[in-house]
Amino acid sequence: MKLVPIQQVGGHIKAGSPLPFGVRDGEGKLLLARGQPVPSEQMREALLNRGVFVDMEEVRDASARGHEGGAGGEDFFARWEALQTRLSVLLRAPQETLFLPRVKECAAQLLVWAERFPDQLLFVVVQHDHSRHEVYGLAHLLHTATVGALLARRLAWTPERQKSLVGAALTMNLSIIDLQGRLASRGGKLAPPQRAAIDRHPDEAVAWLRNAGLDDAEWLAAVAQHHEQPGGGGYPQGLVEPDETAQLLRLVDIFLAKLASRGGRAGLPAPQAAKSLYTGSNGHPFAALLVKEVGMFPPGTLVKLASGEIAVVVRRGTSGNTPIVSAVMNRHGDALGSPVRRDTALAEHAITGLVAAQVLRVKLSPHHLYDRRYEA
Repeated sequence: MKLVPIQQVGGHIKAGSPLPFGVRDGEGKLLLARGQPVPSEQMREALLNRGVFVDMEEVRDASARGHEGGAGGEDFFARWEALQTRLSVLLRAPQETLFLPRVKECAAQLLVWAERFPDQLLFVVVQHDHSRHEVYGLAHLLHTATVGALLARRLAWTPERQKSLVGAALTMNLSIIDLQGRLASRGGKLAPPQRAAIDRHPDEAVAWLRNAGLDDAEWLAAVAQHHEQPGGGGYPQGLVEPDETAQLLRLVDIFLAKLASRGGRAGLPAPQAAKSLYTGSNGHPFAALLVKEVGMFPPGTLVKLASGEIAVVVRRGTSGNTPIVSAVMNRHGDALGSPVRRDTALAEHAITGLVAAQVLRVKLSPHHLYDRRYEA
C-alpha cells in the first residue's frame, strides 16, 4: 500500500459522483469506502482539506475503470448496487446518530442521477427482479424516490423541494419495511396487527424522523400524508385537501406497486401500469406527467420488432412510441453476440408488441447495453 495525500489526486473526485477509491488515515486505516457519495462541491473541498490519504493502487484501478467504456467512464450500475446496499442498512437504523445526514446524501445522489442518467434509472426500476420478495420494502422506497426525482425535475421544483420529496420517498415506510417484504411473499388477507401497523405507519415514520432531528416541514408533511386522497378517502387523517408533494408521492407509490408481483399476483408491464394509474386517478395532472415521463415503452421494457428481433428499450426516443432499443435476440430466437442498437422510428425496426420476460433466452447485462462501444 502506497499512501499519498488526497490533494494529489483531487482531480479524480467530482461533486455529484461517488468516491472512486477509499479514503484512509495516515496509517492506512479506511475512513471512507469507495462508492460513498460526494453530493456537493463544498463536501469535496472539505474532503481535500482534511489531511487524509489514498492508496495509489486504488487510484490506478479507478483510472483503469474510467477507460473501460460505459456512461462517460462512470459505472452507474455498480454505483446503483452500492446505493441499494447502503440503504438496506441505513433505513433499518433510524436511531443512528448519522441517519438523517446519510439519508440526505442518498437523496442528493439520486437527484444528480436524475439529471445525468434518467434512462438508466428507469431501466433499473423496470428490470427489478420482483421475485425477490424479501427486499420488496427497501426496493419500493428506492424506486419511489427514483421516479419521484425524475418527476420533480420535470416539474422544475426548487432544489430544496426536490430534496424534500426524495427524502420523504426514502423514509415514508420506515416502520413497515420488513413487514412489506413478508406481505409481498405471502399475500392474502391482512391479520389485525398487520392492518394496524399499515394504518399507523405514516404517523410512526414522522415520529421517527422528528426524533432523528428532521425539521423539514415539506418532507414531514409528505410522509404524513402520502396515503391521503383528495376528497377525504385516504388515511390516517382523511384529509380533504392533502399536500401537493404528498400527492405526487402517493401516485408514484401506486404506480410502482402496480409493477410489482406480490402474493401470487403478477405485476403489470410498465406501460399498462402507467395507463392504469392515469385512469384510476381520473386523469390527475401528476399521473399524466408520469405517463409522459415514463413513455409508452420505458427503458427496461422488452419488445418485439418488425424485423422479428427481440430487443430491450435502453433510451426514450423523440416520441413515446419510438424509443431507442438494443436487439438481443435474432428473428430465430438465437442470442446475439453483442447488443445491436435499433432506432424504432424506422419502419424495419418498429415495435410490434411487448415481450414477456420468460421469452428471453439471454441474460441482460446493463453494463453492455449502455456501453458506448455498442452505441449506434
